[in-house]
Amino acid sequence: MARLSLTRTGSTDYRAYLRSPQWGFRRVRWFRDARARGCEPACPVCQLTLTEAGTLDLHHLRYDGVRRETSTGAWKAQEKDDDLMPMCRAHHEQLHAFLDARKEYFGWDRRRATVLIVVRMIRRHRKKTP
Repeated sequence: MARLSLTRTGSTDYRAYLRSPQWGFRRVRWFRDARARGCEPACPVCQLTLTEAGTLDLHHLRYDGVRRETSTGAWKAQEKDDDLMPMCRAHHEQLHAFLDARKEYFGWDRRRATVLIVVRMIRRHRKKTP
């Protein structure tokens, strides 16, 4: 699914996908698979784990696996595991505030912009915590 900007609100289809059962199943599968690999999902900024939080968001680094069948309108949730990043709600919202508002990231690959912003967020978080 092509995106013209890094904003999360630019695509009605994408918002519909996030409300779809396919995305719900994909989220469950991602967290299940991460734990099966022996990894406890955690926000890369504050290290809040899925167990501690009860739930985490998943941020899309790419949309390549998201498809909508033209004949049926059904969503295909086939994002690669590496294209999704767990984040606590507060840091996910902060990440999107940067992605959506900062013109310096327009035209960038979404993965590259996300990684740079998350690194900056981690540095700020470390300065705040003793």
